[in-house]
Amino acid sequence: MPQLDPTWFASQLFWLAILFVALHVILSRLVLPPLQGTIARRKQTVEADLERAQRLKTHAEKARQDYERTLAEARQNAQTLIADSLQAQKADAERAGKELDKKIEQQLSAATQQITARKQELMDALTPTASELAAMIVEKLTAQAPGKDQLGKAIGNLTK
Repeated sequence: MPQLDPTWFASQLFWLAILFVALHVILSRLVLPPLQGTIARRKQTVEADLERAQRLKTHAEKARQDYERTLAEARQNAQTLIADSLQAQKADAERAGKELDKKIEQQLSAATQQITARKQELMDALTPTASELAAMIVEKLTAQAPGKDQLGKAIGNLTK
């Protein structure tokens, strides 16, 4: 094998150096500049995207805080409206209850007056009949006719 023969080492090293330098020149002048430009553009794009993402994140955080603040205000307003509504309903219910109590009291008073008047009418209507019946009972039991004054007092005491 000629590669392992020491007499050829010098020429192999010479051509190795020339090819290395030529390859280095070709790569550094033709291949690496476009590759470095692409890498730089990619780095700029990534940095711009990261900056944009940070701005959007900040904007989203602000929007979330605004949303939470608005939601808290809406909840507070809803609680206030509910409390006001309950208070108004309680006041209306109390007022209606008082009106109903007055109406029931008036109806009860009118019913009591009607009952009292009807009772008096019935007593007045039954008094003559009760007087005659009582006179007949006393006469049968005692064999004496009672006086009208005595009967009137006894029946008057019963009707009171």
